[in-house]
Amino acid sequence: MGYNMDKVLPYPSSVNLSQPPYISSTGRTTIMDAPLTDAERTALQTSLEALNRQVEATRNILRSNGQKALLQTLHTDKELPDPALEALAGKTINLLHETQQLLEPGHLVLADHFLGYVSTKCLCAAVELKLVDILADADEAGMTVNELADASGAHPDRLQQVLRVLRNDNIFEYDAVSHRYRNNRVSALLHSEHWTQWHNWVDLYGNEFYDIARGIPRSIRREEARWAAQINFDTHDDMFTYFQAQGWLPRLHRTLGGGAIAQAPGIVADYPWHEIGFRTVLDVGGGGGGFLASLLREYPQMRGGILDLPRTIEHACTLFHEPQGPYFDLRERVPRENLIAGDFLKAVPAFEIYTMKWVLHDWKDPDVLTILRCIRASLIPGPDSRLVILESNLSDGQMGRLSRYGDINMMMTANGQERSEEQWRALAAAAGWEVFRIYPMRRAWVCAIDLRPSASESGDRKHS
Repeated sequence: MGYNMDKVLPYPSSVNLSQPPYISSTGRTTIMDAPLTDAERTALQTSLEALNRQVEATRNILRSNGQKALLQTLHTDKELPDPALEALAGKTINLLHETQQLLEPGHLVLADHFLGYVSTKCLCAAVELKLVDILADADEAGMTVNELADASGAHPDRLQQVLRVLRNDNIFEYDAVSHRYRNNRVSALLHSEHWTQWHNWVDLYGNEFYDIARGIPRSIRREEARWAAQINFDTHDDMFTYFQAQGWLPRLHRTLGGGAIAQAPGIVADYPWHEIGFRTVLDVGGGGGGFLASLLREYPQMRGGILDLPRTIEHACTLFHEPQGPYFDLRERVPRENLIAGDFLKAVPAFEIYTMKWVLHDWKDPDVLTILRCIRASLIPGPDSRLVILESNLSDGQMGRLSRYGDINMMMTANGQERSEEQWRALAAAAGWEVFRIYPMRRAWVCAIDLRPSASESGDRKHS
């Protein structure tokens, strides 16, 4: 990569270049051909050629004008995609990725990991230079690298290198004939005024969280008690305390708040909230009430409440009951008596319907069991009684990668974790619940894990 590796280090002593798979001939080192018979080679070649033809034909169809317009319905940020088409597209992506894994050379797989910082920091550079905003203000023809460099104050040659990485990852559109760049559906999400505010995620996660990740290798050692964030920043404080001391907490709140807004449409649309009707929902650990507010505005008969720590409830009261508060319009449906200060590890007020969004991934299993049992003990029995947990469903496959990213982020910042369906079912059963159904949610990182009181537990309670 810019220098001759042979001149830097000798071959390791463990590598015997005179033995297979290495052979020495005419003074040069080569690698033996793979031991395939002619029939095996022909069969593999035939399969790959057929696959190439099929993938190329499908790609061309999707790129055609008619299909391109239809395909845009999967990607528009103005409305949710058709659920059946989104699920089918996700299955296709998983299959294509599994096929790629069968064919891709191992050293390239490794390189994507040990050189992964390249993608992260190139994206950070694009956001810091506000390239998306600059291109949005340009005409439809787009801009050359030199024009972009002049407008952003960048080195043209270095900017070209950064953009080459990004455009090959489908961030920005590039015209190879005119050598001009334009925004595409991906880069447009990073505009500073885009309603989802994803640029805040690039800024915070591509910098502070990027630094936190340096602590991962040490944190997983058995003798190490601190998690990655504490190791990297050399502190015993939790992340929120440390971020507050550094003045980073407003950025964290902006980032997480923007993510919540971006995911709210799917969360509100893809669970049968209408079944709750006029009942009151208690959002356990509901923070300032952003999720509750989005739910109540969509379902005008519903009422709500929040259980959280005293200082958080004080803040929620201003949001719902001060005239300048963003949720003041909901004050009659979220009365002050429903904004409850408490500790969900100790006791939970009695309600029929509970929700918890992005709470349990902060806690290890023993505490999660305590929380679930507290809620189960307080649940008012009824045909529609339930606890709806909004959390990631940890899963494999290319389309499940956000759940795995989230799992590592919780591990390194809060000693927490995401959980698989199997883990959720086990925890629910141990706490007197059963998983009624898990609802996927479009454009959201969470699923709705619908818990109902288990039949055996209900029977035990009736006879106790």
